Formats: sequence, structure tokens, C-alpha cells
Amino acid sequence: MPATIVLDDQVTFVTDPVNPTAGTNFTVSWQEKNIGDEDSADYQDTFDLHDGDSGDNKAVQCDPLAAGKSATRSVTFNLPEGNYTMTLVINGQGPLTLGNVIVDEAPSP
Repeated sequence: MPATIVLDDQVTFVTDPVNPTAGTNFTVSWQEKNIGDEDSADYQDTFDLHDGDSGDNKAVQCDPLAAGKSATRSVTFNLPEGNYTMTLVINGQGPLTLGNVIVDEAPSP
């Protein structure tokens, strides 16, 4: 089977911090795996966060992934308060809906 990159569902994606705050950076990480029996070529992932009115997406250029190997990918966001739907496109496949992340209101000074 040729290189096939998939979300590694044995490892969940994470946000750091777990409860992001509006106006501050937070990182989303996920793990993917090549379940094929050939190494992949370079490819691109796109992670998207949207709440209907606002949001952002980030493209990640990925180096080749060897057959049977996994890699952790990460992107950093800075978004206003909202309840964002997370979607991920891996190597042109998807989008996969990964649930929601709530960006809390920034604390008052």
C-alpha cells in the first residue's frame, strides 16, 4: 500500500493551555501516522478553527514520513473569545472534525 497519512486516533490532539484565553497564544498539537508500507513525500496539513464569525487556519509543511512511523504536528493560534470548531486536513484528505475548543474571555485588568 502506498504512503497513507492518517490521524493517529490512539493519540488525541491537545491544546496548550487546555483552556485558552482570548488574545493570548495557544498551541494545538496532533499526531499522525503513515499506515502505508512506503515512505511519503513532502505534504501539507491544514488546521482550521472557526466559530462562524471569526477564526483562522494554519498550513503546516510536513517532511516525508516513513512507513509505519508517527509524527506530532503543532500550530499556534491567537483568537478572540468564542467557541471554535476544529477541523484538520491531512495531506489533502478530510476535513476531519475534531470537536470544539472554547477560547475564554480575557481577564479584566
